[in-house]
Amino acid sequence: MSVNTPQFDPNMIYISPAASKKRKIGSTIFGGLLGMTAYYLPVTKDEFVNKAFKVTKNEANSQIASLVQAAKEIEKNSLSSESKMTLQEMGVTPNFQAITQKCIDIDKKVSDPNSVKNFKQFFHDNFKNFKQNQHLMDNNCAEAYKSLKWNKFKWGVGIGAAIGLAFSLMTSKE
Repeated sequence: MSVNTPQFDPNMIYISPAASKKRKIGSTIFGGLLGMTAYYLPVTKDEFVNKAFKVTKNEANSQIASLVQAAKEIEKNSLSSESKMTLQEMGVTPNFQAITQKCIDIDKKVSDPNSVKNFKQFFHDNFKNFKQNQHLMDNNCAEAYKSLKWNKFKWGVGIGAAIGLAFSLMTSKE
């Protein structure tokens, strides 16, 4: 009775598992590095307008949250120095009526249809200037632009790495 022993076939290509793993990792990294170039894809006007308004709305919500926190502290009769500075910075006296009115004003700024339209129109009209001279941007516009660029970068890396891995799996002879 003979035992079947594997024999070497010269026509067969043998790939070690370590080499295969290295090729997959290398292709994934190469695809990711190639995908990083998505950072340099242009930002469209519509993307910028929507993101800039979203950043503005988030900032307004943050200001309202700070004012609500200050109102809670006033109710407990223990206004912190941070809340005092926030109220002073916003030009609000430390009483409920003034804080409530300021919250209403801030909310109107980002929820009133005319105000929203004016914000978006401002971002739309100044997009070309912002794109050419980034020093003209205010904090909200700069944050929106940076966020859009980094999102393109992250998506590019992810998609590039996935394509690189898929390509290495398709071309492997395992």
